[in-house]
Amino acid sequence: MKLYDSIITTVLDETKKAGVIEITDNANKPWPVTENSELVMMRDSAFELGGGMNPSTNYTLVSTEVSMDEDGVFLVGKDISELSSDCPFARIVIIKTEEIGESEEAYDAIRNMEFARYHVFPEGYMVRVSSQSNQEQVRLSNVAVRKGINFSAVGKAYIDKYKAIDHVLNVRIIFITDKELVENLSQYAKKADDITKSLTHIYDGLATDCGHCDFKQVCDEVEGMKEMHLGMANKKKKEKTET
Repeated sequence: MKLYDSIITTVLDETKKAGVIEITDNANKPWPVTENSELVMMRDSAFELGGGMNPSTNYTLVSTEVSMDEDGVFLVGKDISELSSDCPFARIVIIKTEEIGESEEAYDAIRNMEFARYHVFPEGYMVRVSSQSNQEQVRLSNVAVRKGINFSAVGKAYIDKYKAIDHVLNVRIIFITDKELVENLSQYAKKADDITKSLTHIYDGLATDCGHCDFKQVCDEVEGMKEMHLGMANKKKKEKTET
């Protein structure tokens, strides 16, 4: 599975140029999580990540090929303890998986990995995610900030959630509070989303007339996508004939 690899390469290159640092060991353990999303009222909040007019983005990239043998949490910009007001925000997740092939199982696995972002609830860290705009805003409570919440501990909480999913080998969480980089990398959220949507198109067995397909550009640009689409169409046609 290499569908997202070109975006992964770009993200890693751009964050490296921007001075990304590893912060995995800045916390001894994951930040505590709750079973459901915690409501943080404005009067109880310290500030927001991606709040106000600040840019924000979030997306998940999956690969079997990426060179990544350990879990890690990384940061470009200021950590939570260094912030005092609303700021730009991005959280990009790169997941290395076992070989999951090119089947419905692969599609289901990727969707499970994407949906995990909606089911992590760090204490005092209220997340609002827009799947349509690929934005993620976080409202931090005064209590959590006073207790020393940081991206390392939050990242570890997310990693624990992802690692509980079948096929996941390693996870890299990249937090970004640098405005220029958030704006730069936001453009790839839609492309990542389009790749995932095109998988839906493939596994739903929709028409393979490329001239009339909304995802033609994705298939043209993403290595292996067109072959996967046609292969799945032929498989379904054969299954239909046999029945």
